[in-house]
Amino acid sequence: MPYSGSVSLLSDKLEKKLLSWAAIGLLVFVSAFLWSPSRDGLQGIYALAFFIPMLIVLLLRKPGFAEYGNWLTLSALVYSLFSALSSLWGNPADFPFFVAQWLVLAVWLCGSSLVVKTGLVNPEKFLTAFIALGIAVILISILYYYGFVYGHTTSEIRLYGWNVFRNANELGAMCGVIALLSFISALKDDNSTKRMWMFYLLMILALTGLVLSWSRSAMLAFLCVGLISILIFRPKIYRLFPLMILVVAAITVAILTKDLHSFDLQRYLERGEWDSGRFVIWKEIASRTHDHLLLGIGLARDTNITLPDATVLNHAHNAWLDTFYRTGLLGLALLCTHVYFLVRSFNRSPYLFALYMWLLYGCACSLFDGRIFFWEVGAKWFLYWIPAGLIAANQINAAPKKTV
Repeated sequence: MPYSGSVSLLSDKLEKKLLSWAAIGLLVFVSAFLWSPSRDGLQGIYALAFFIPMLIVLLLRKPGFAEYGNWLTLSALVYSLFSALSSLWGNPADFPFFVAQWLVLAVWLCGSSLVVKTGLVNPEKFLTAFIALGIAVILISILYYYGFVYGHTTSEIRLYGWNVFRNANELGAMCGVIALLSFISALKDDNSTKRMWMFYLLMILALTGLVLSWSRSAMLAFLCVGLISILIFRPKIYRLFPLMILVVAAITVAILTKDLHSFDLQRYLERGEWDSGRFVIWKEIASRTHDHLLLGIGLARDTNITLPDATVLNHAHNAWLDTFYRTGLLGLALLCTHVYFLVRSFNRSPYLFALYMWLLYGCACSLFDGRIFFWEVGAKWFLYWIPAGLIAANQINAAPKKTV
């Protein structure tokens, strides 16, 4: 039977079918970030697999504060609604576009909470399969890029993707998420020693993609969040032995190969200034906020930023600063309020802990790349709205009644 926590205008049979459709669709949508060939494809998958059935259910169901994610969802929707409204003083012609994006986000947040609450899906059981799929995509990306792209159509040695994560920084961030989830899975006490070693192997494979992307922000975020994971999760010491071996091996290889010149390491490492000019960008953008301190310049679909030297950027290369620039102190405060409710609900159960570290990793990566968090479904959703939505869904979830 459909969940009885609220009143629905749908028949029981129809609601059950729509919820079952959306339950499977939730898993399909989250996995599609890895295998969809483009952002447009991802958005189409979201529409067919989750948005359409869940929108029908939500429109014909009496709202339930708890089953829709309570304060975690409400604070997110307030922030995103203000961001959408900011287009009225940014570019009013784009207001319908941002209203549509608000609806897309609202259905994801409310719908994922409702689906998990009904017990029709248990994303925790999906985690291992998701990691395995991520590893397969990373290996395919490496083989495809260095086998058919590098040296043929480009001389760029950094690893680029073929899926939603096209550029090297986005692909590196995706690899970092898979590596982090593998690492946390290896630390779980309920895993056998064999499974522990398996997850460490998966982590190494994911880290291979991360290193080949040479996304410095993603690598730094992985190191920091990995250390935080150890300090907070406090695993049994023997579960850290493989990590110690890896660290010693990495240091040894670095020492033994430091004088080798057969590989153009200098070109690989030196990509312009050490900060890629980001501090100059941030300083310039921060100086432009003085006249728009409270409300920002407002959202617009055209996010290009022209610097004094005529350099054109498509965003601020810092999602937090970009949020401040476009929605002001009020928008940033509303975003931080959402983060506060997420942090307040922190849970050390292995699955939820993995989601929190995924979110923390995304927040860290967003310090060095990306535009405002409120945007259409794309690669950046993977770093913030996917883990945030799953956290809210599982925080309010009762014991599952049935899983798919």
